[in-house]
Amino acid sequence: MTGAELAISSVAALLIGLLIGSVGIGGVLLVPWLTQAIGLPVRDAVAIAMLSFVATGIAAIYVSARAPRRPATTGWPLVLATAPGALLGAAVIAMVPERAALAVLALAVSIAGARLLARPAASATAPSAGAAPPGWGIGTVSGFASSLTGTGGAMVLTPLLLWRGVPVLDAILLGQIVQLPIAATATLGHALGHGVDWVAGAALGAMQVPGVLAGRRLAERLPVATITRLLALVLLAAGAGLAAKAL
Repeated sequence: MTGAELAISSVAALLIGLLIGSVGIGGVLLVPWLTQAIGLPVRDAVAIAMLSFVATGIAAIYVSARAPRRPATTGWPLVLATAPGALLGAAVIAMVPERAALAVLALAVSIAGARLLARPAASATAPSAGAAPPGWGIGTVSGFASSLTGTGGAMVLTPLLLWRGVPVLDAILLGQIVQLPIAATATLGHALGHGVDWVAGAALGAMQVPGVLAGRRLAERLPVATITRLLALVLLAAGAGLAAKAL
């Protein structure tokens, strides 16, 4: 990546960080930007994106720890299970057809967005009655799919948590928290495989951090109903973009 390409991508990274901090989802845009706007190969773009998400994961843990509302469903099983899933995703990325992976992810994300947009805003603030807390299974699937598609953690985990009836604010926080283990493990897998552009990944990650912090402050000032609608629209838009890329 040239200096000019890195400078332009840094601006995009700042905006992506703003989305990550405010509605929990935004990392899905980085790989398309690097492949379509910059022209990088998919595997190189995924490796750079996953490295950059290490920084956003650290920032997300920081803002989540300072938030007055903690995710009630936070548990070590879910967080830890993302690591082996991410490592497996990085290992098989060259063997799984990209279009097939993107098509499945597009369908899941679109369904989650439509379901969230249709549900009453009040139901997004309380857990579903009788719902079992998410654990190892969801964590492993999230890590694998995130690493395989280069979408960080929230793009996969947040819709899964919403599908399980986890409150929106909790789902957003958990999606941000798992970025760190997923991104760190996937980066290790890429480094052991075809390699990573460390300079580009670190630079884009550093640019996303102020966006995450600003986005979090914005989210804290918005009503839950507004965040719910924004998240639903982002999911639907992301699903449409993923589906278009898979065609």
